[in-house]
Amino acid sequence: MNLFLLQDAVDQVEWSPEDPRTIHLKKVLRIVDGDWVDFGLVNGPRGKGMVEWTNSGAARISLKWKKSHPSDLLPISILVGLSRPQTCRKIIEQAAMLGVMELIFFPADKGEASYGQSSLWKDEWKRLLIKGAEQAFSCHLPNFLRVNCLVDALDSSRSDSTIRLALDLYEATESLSDVNLSGSQNIKLAIGPERGWSAAEREKLRIQGFKLCHMGERVLRVETAMAASVGFLSARHWANYV
Repeated sequence: MNLFLLQDAVDQVEWSPEDPRTIHLKKVLRIVDGDWVDFGLVNGPRGKGMVEWTNSGAARISLKWKKSHPSDLLPISILVGLSRPQTCRKIIEQAAMLGVMELIFFPADKGEASYGQSSLWKDEWKRLLIKGAEQAFSCHLPNFLRVNCLVDALDSSRSDSTIRLALDLYEATESLSDVNLSGSQNIKLAIGPERGWSAAEREKLRIQGFKLCHMGERVLRVETAMAASVGFLSARHWANYV
């Protein structure tokens, strides 16, 4: 991790010797008394923490906070059909690392009902968001939603300012690289589950103004398709500001 994210803007924290963050400070970063490390407040400012090791091996850290900084999240919302929990774990962490502004999961027609029963959907997803942001040296987390169906995820309003795209290998009408992404419009990107979209889901996407796009002929894992497409859209987004 490249910074430690906290929920509250406290002046001091103390982590036990068994805390994974303490172990990271000692064994990975090799921090000694008086060293400073980077901290951040969730959706708030960054700061610095000076580390002091106690006799018991705990890490006592005194914090100094800077002013808040603007959000660095991309104007991209990701809609993902529920897949295997281990796949969704990768998607959550990587999406937070890439900096999408919203991440929405929904049960898909070709998904398994059991996927929604995982402990991932209790508190683990929050830790994965934080882990991804820490790696990216960012304080800002995506808005996270888990809804009941694709219709709930699609947002009934059809704003002209939002580009709506859905990855689909079989009925796509154009390549993702050919989509006009000029300007600073928001993007909604829908990604199906491991077995892809059903015919009914494709129809719902089309009704809501989603354009079916592909990224070539290869069949990708869901987490790979997410990372590749968001990486591409991110590069196109920042190119508009050069």
